[in-house]
Amino acid sequence: MKKNLSIIALSTIALVACNSESAPKAEETNETKIEANTNEPIGADVSGDITPSMFGDEIEVEEVTAPTDLMANLEKEDTLRDIVIAGKIESVCKKKGCWMNVQLSEEEKVFVKFKDYGFFVPLDSDGSNAVMQGNAYKETISVEELQHYAEDDGKSEEEIAAITEPETRYLFMASGVLLTDYVSHQEDVEEAETEMEEAPAAE
Repeated sequence: MKKNLSIIALSTIALVACNSESAPKAEETNETKIEANTNEPIGADVSGDITPSMFGDEIEVEEVTAPTDLMANLEKEDTLRDIVIAGKIESVCKKKGCWMNVQLSEEEKVFVKFKDYGFFVPLDSDGSNAVMQGNAYKETISVEELQHYAEDDGKSEEEIAAITEPETRYLFMASGVLLTDYVSHQEDVEEAETEMEEAPAAE
C-alpha cells in the first residue's frame, strides 16, 4: 500500500449519534468497506498471517506524530491538521463501530471519530493496533454526549447516571484508519451466545 508499509513498521505496536438501526455484524461492515477501497481481506488467512486492513481513505503521510509532541502542540494550536498518530484501541462503539478510544501511550489517549460518518471500524476491534490520519483537536464534551458514549460502550445505568460533569478531551477526526493486526472474533462470540441459548437450564 504505497507509503503505508513504513507506517506499519512504525506501528507494531461526531457527536454524530449512532442511529437506532441495529448494528451490522463486523464481517458485513468489513466486506462493504473492503469492496469500496479494493483492499485485501481482513484478519488472518489460513496460514495465520495477519492482513492489515484499511478503512476510509488511504493513509499517505509517512511520519507518525509522537504522543508527547501531539499533546504539546495541541496546547499551542487549536487544531493539528493532516497528521498521523498510532496506538492501541481501548474501546469501540458497540452499536455501529462509529467511534473508538485509542491509547497512544501509557498516559495519553484520544477519542477518535470518523470523517463525515463515512466509515466504521469492526465492533470487536478492541485491543487492535491502529494507525490513523486526520485532524487532532481539543473539545469540551457535554454531559449528554458523555452519557451517550457511555451507553454506546455498554455501561450500566448506574455508571451512566454517575456522569454529571462535562469533560475536556483530546479528539481525533480520522479520514483513514489502518488496523495492523485485527482478527475478527465475531464468529466466536456468536457461537458462544448460541451455545448459551441452547444449553439446558440448570435445575
